Amino acid sequence: MLSSVAFLSGPLLQASTSDSPYCRLITAGLLFSLVGDFFLLPSRADFSTRDSTKERKISASFQLGVVAFAAAHIAYVFAFLSDSGEISRGLLTTTFVATMVLAKWLGVVYPPSHSSAISNVLDLAIAPDMKPLVFVYALIISSMFAVAVSTVPSSLSTVSPYQRSVGAAMFVASDLFVAKDAFGRSSAPDQRGWFRIAVGYGLYFWGQMVIAGTVGA
Repeated sequence: MLSSVAFLSGPLLQASTSDSPYCRLITAGLLFSLVGDFFLLPSRADFSTRDSTKERKISASFQLGVVAFAAAHIAYVFAFLSDSGEISRGLLTTTFVATMVLAKWLGVVYPPSHSSAISNVLDLAIAPDMKPLVFVYALIISSMFAVAVSTVPSSLSTVSPYQRSVGAAMFVASDLFVAKDAFGRSSAPDQRGWFRIAVGYGLYFWGQMVIAGTVGA
């Protein structure tokens, strides 16, 4: 939570004195992410009592966290589009489709009951009532990543034209760790090593920092 507040402070201060839609939308995305962090924190207690061989019941707090992060990705989509000198529709479509295909292969989208090399690679078991929410979230985050990759900043507000693509990619990768921890059958609580936790959190917080750094850079 403290890390989220830290990288939110700069864009928030700038948004209070700026009329830039990009700045305001990125700030909104960071705020929604902070709300998502808040809702996901109590949900982590659920992991300590999980039967790793079955679908587990997902708390309302976790679901609210997913909704908050979906709202953050939507804000980022509008932000990237508001500051876009050009957009490659071919790259947009290709990236979106490829990301959704990858999500299906990994088992994030409507996974089959068994894991194999060609389907449900992460060995996820998602409860039936959660599958539509996860599917919609996958559509939204795939759209965010596709828009980030296929647009070029018009104001050159970033240190690199690829900065927000990198941040978006890190965010997407971090969500795979969340999916594995939340829905993975083979991920019992005592198997969640410090390295995997560190990588997941590192990707998320640094990804957010990279995106926040595109404001007024």
